Amino acid sequence: MASQTDGTQADLPLVSLQSLMDSLSITDGNAGGTLADILLRASQAVTSYIGRPLLIADREETIRIRPGDTLLSLRMAVRPVSGITAVMRDGNSLPAPEDGWDYDGGCGLLYPAAGAFWGPGRYVLQYRAGWVAPDQVGDDGSAIISTVPADIRSAVLTTARAFYYAEERDPLLKSESEQGVGSSSWATPDAGNGGLPADAAAFLERYLPGGLS
Repeated sequence: MASQTDGTQADLPLVSLQSLMDSLSITDGNAGGTLADILLRASQAVTSYIGRPLLIADREETIRIRPGDTLLSLRMAVRPVSGITAVMRDGNSLPAPEDGWDYDGGCGLLYPAAGAFWGPGRYVLQYRAGWVAPDQVGDDGSAIISTVPADIRSAVLTTARAFYYAEERDPLLKSESEQGVGSSSWATPDAGNGGLPADAAAFLERYLPGGLS
């Protein structure tokens, strides 16, 4: 079981510091402090762009179904879901099925234990959801392999590199060249994407509302 977070990701980057240093070809350990700050800002920008907490934690949320309405499933706001702790309806705990609650972890959908629909009422869901961050540890202090998807990691690294280069150069400069050496170019933050470079935003389309997961 992974250690809990408060869901804000205020202190947990989505990519390891070493990954950012490798992507920038930086070997100077003294740069770690500045890069850690940039990496955290990039992780927060990606989380904000997607619009939901991303890292694993125990969560609780309320879903209301109005009188006369029914739902085939209850959709949890944070995913992937790794476990259902409790389901309550109008203040009363619903008994869990013998084989556990039926849910789609990737989509965050919870299906009723009996019958075809969830009926009207105020449902409180307690569940565990989110990805494991790099360097996150279990309750026993042991290391856990990060589960943050590759495209989200790529978006964070792209954004972090853009932040890094923006601090090192004229922010209006998109490329440069030197005779006999070659040329280079880099992504730049885009205000229309909430500060993310366009390439980074493209990695995240499937995780936006209505996306695949």
